[in-house]
Amino acid sequence: MQSDERPLRDEPGLVRQARSGDANAFGLLYDAYVDRLYRFIYYRVSDVPLAEDLTSKVFLKAWENLPGYRDRGLSFGAWLFSIARNTVIDHYRTAKQEPSLETVGPITDESIDLERSLSESLQSDRLAEALRKLTDEQREVLVLKFIIGYSTEEIARLMKKRPGAVRALQMRGLQALERLLGDSEIW
Repeated sequence: MQSDERPLRDEPGLVRQARSGDANAFGLLYDAYVDRLYRFIYYRVSDVPLAEDLTSKVFLKAWENLPGYRDRGLSFGAWLFSIARNTVIDHYRTAKQEPSLETVGPITDESIDLERSLSESLQSDRLAEALRKLTDEQREVLVLKFIIGYSTEEIARLMKKRPGAVRALQMRGLQALERLLGDSEIW
């Protein structure tokens, strides 16, 4: 999944156009969010094909529910992340299974130095494994904050929590990661 993750110049305008049925406007919104949503989902399910499938489901649900979208204090991106969060929860609820402990490393281009690629993959695997040992809320806060790049206030609105509660989850999650990873090069 590739996108350039550049901020959109007129996201509200694109949302209005997409709500009117403009597939090209929705495509631009897709391009702006697909990588961040995929990473968010991947760190919840740790399975590349499943993360790709669930990401596709998120955008399908967003397209189907777009006529009813209203900006009620949450940005369009936050709305997408709430759909992603619920899609992952629904997946585990209907599958009635625990998250897989198998980790699939990132797919790399063969032209990248093999040693560096292996090192990065091992670090990513260790981080994904450590993240799975956190509570769901701690993991969600850390992924939204440090991988997706949301502010504490945005995370609080998305998770329907107070900013102080989000900061506490972040602190406890980081402390737990530090214990789990020790003196790793990831830090």
